[in-house]
Amino acid sequence: MEDNKLLSTANENLLREIRKNKELFRTEPMKIYPWWFWPCTVRALLVTDGGLDFGTGDFGLSTFVSILQNDGRGYVRFELTLAHRSAFASDAQVQAGAAGIKRSIKGFKFDDTNHFSSNMYDEVFLFGINSGAPIPDSELIAISQFMNGGGGVFATGDHGSLGNELCGNITRVRSMRNWNNSAGNVGMSDAARNDTNRPGHDAGSQFDDQSDDVPQPIQPKLYSSRWGAFWKETYPHPLLCSPNGRIMILPDHPHEGECIEPSDISQTYLDGSPEYPMGIRPEVIAFSTVLAGSNAGGSKTATNAQRFGAISAYDGHRADIGRVVTDATWHHFVNVNLVGELGIPDSEIKGLGFLATAAGQAHFDQIKHYYINIGVWMARKTNHACFRKRTIWDLVYNHRVLEATMMEPNLRFEKIHASLIYAIGTHATDVLGKRASHCRKIQFILDIIRYPLPELIPTIDPWFPQPEEIQDPVVPWLDLNPLFAIAIGSGLLAVREEIGANLEKMDEKIADRMEQVFDEGVKRGVDIANDSFQRSFKNISRYIK
Repeated sequence: MEDNKLLSTANENLLREIRKNKELFRTEPMKIYPWWFWPCTVRALLVTDGGLDFGTGDFGLSTFVSILQNDGRGYVRFELTLAHRSAFASDAQVQAGAAGIKRSIKGFKFDDTNHFSSNMYDEVFLFGINSGAPIPDSELIAISQFMNGGGGVFATGDHGSLGNELCGNITRVRSMRNWNNSAGNVGMSDAARNDTNRPGHDAGSQFDDQSDDVPQPIQPKLYSSRWGAFWKETYPHPLLCSPNGRIMILPDHPHEGECIEPSDISQTYLDGSPEYPMGIRPEVIAFSTVLAGSNAGGSKTATNAQRFGAISAYDGHRADIGRVVTDATWHHFVNVNLVGELGIPDSEIKGLGFLATAAGQAHFDQIKHYYINIGVWMARKTNHACFRKRTIWDLVYNHRVLEATMMEPNLRFEKIHASLIYAIGTHATDVLGKRASHCRKIQFILDIIRYPLPELIPTIDPWFPQPEEIQDPVVPWLDLNPLFAIAIGSGLLAVREEIGANLEKMDEKIADRMEQVFDEGVKRGVDIANDSFQRSFKNISRYIK
């Protein structure tokens, strides 16, 4: 029996090749599937100041940077520029010359056109620790122009006024998070502080529990559509969706900041632009809880039980400007809260953090999805158009969808029954659901329906801003999922009909044309679905008296 566990030399070589191909597929899928066109490049600028940096120290962001670089998703690649506000930062602190880093900048300023302009980047991540006077107006206006031109911004600090210097006066960002302790609820040692540490493997409440493999739980805000589409399910915000379900954890820390919702959205910014055009409001999309009695090993006052805003988001795309995300603390991103504390041996859990145990690694995988979701969600609308095109091609060339669309390759589109188109679309949505989070699958469906049926979006989009009170809520008479499946299936059939069997003869010009063909197919699919529904409804109505 023991011999049965041993591989022959030939099978060992085969297994080695399989593993090599799987790694190649993860890192360079185009070498295996040439039709996987270049991933969509998102130009991301990461800026920090003071005692934070992009190195490997406890307050370094090297782990976060590595996750952005090596996520392995086929549809997006982050082109990273790392910048520190200090001109005296070392090369290591900005990863100068490191593989995969586009550019490293010391002494960074937003009003230096060599460093920054409104079109140089797609999104900006801000990790602030300095608590001095806000950056100059000239820099704030440059950031505002970038945001109003469609660029996304992520911003975070920590407790008290940490981060106020870099982030506290930026348009929209300033009112989506507390950047000082004026209200007395984001302090460092008092009973009202935002202590999210959860007890670890040793007795009691310890300060360095932040470095173990036990995360804090969070409560995502849940959404559903007005019309009962998608089976009237509830979903978190897209930032908190993963292929494995809702993201319901974050790293913990003894004193966090707080994300909030502004009471007044009518203000005008210092450059004259409206702070929240079209009345689109930011919202807190997740809450953290504080346990009663936490005292960080006796070094702090025991806490009061409470909850506070952990993450806030603003969907500027609905107003044709950039999206914004704020987080309660950069301790959700720095090395000491992810991969352990440097002064603790690797033999101890707090020396390796989430990497120390299988349970910790499973938690870390969910946290990584949150990081990537930030970069994807707040990218420009043009980036999202690229993501959509990339998703279409991913479906066109998937082996299951290929088989379904090629079942009767010589049959013209108009001769194919709605039931077959529905089956093709069902295959496609199932494939998409296995490759991406449920939220991303829904977003792809919404983007498809937006072309032929834009008036339907407010009632089926779970994240569409709803009126405070809906006088006449829509009764969910219909399950719209067959409509979505037929629309997607028709789009894929239209592409198949256009390119025939020459799947390998693809280039970027043809890909752009195929997106138009796909959209035209979707429109035909909606007509086919409507016709099929009318016939079915007539048959049913005969039995209803």
